[in-house]
Amino acid sequence: MSRIWWIVVLVAAGVAAAIVIGVLGTRNEQTKSEAAAGLCTSLNSLASSVDTLTSVDPSSASKSEVESDVTAVQNDWNQVKSDAQDVKNASMGQLDDAWNSFLSSIKNIPNASSASAALNDVTQSAKELASTAQSTVSSLNC
Repeated sequence: MSRIWWIVVLVAAGVAAAIVIGVLGTRNEQTKSEAAAGLCTSLNSLASSVDTLTSVDPSSASKSEVESDVTAVQNDWNQVKSDAQDVKNASMGQLDDAWNSFLSSIKNIPNASSASAALNDVTQSAKELASTAQSTVSSLNC
């Protein structure tokens, strides 16, 4: 082959490599965007389940209803933690603190407590958790 053909082959290989890099870079950005969207969805679910818990009428709620709502919050939190692992720019410090406060308030409820007393004990930390989840959603530009 002549020198010109080698140059053409090398230029073509360079162009092909640039195209491949561009496609892979775009696909990586889509994956990051999808991961952030998944985290936003799970954060919104967490905030919604916390709102459900705090909107229960303490005068008519049963203890099992409250426990069910708390379980829903815990399940949503597990999903948030799982989704957050895929998002590198997710600032989870404040959300972790809010979760720990919420968890502490739940653990401090005596077993014999009524639904009304249980709800009153967790309402403040639950509202803080929901608020922090919404702030995290905002910081992710969902």
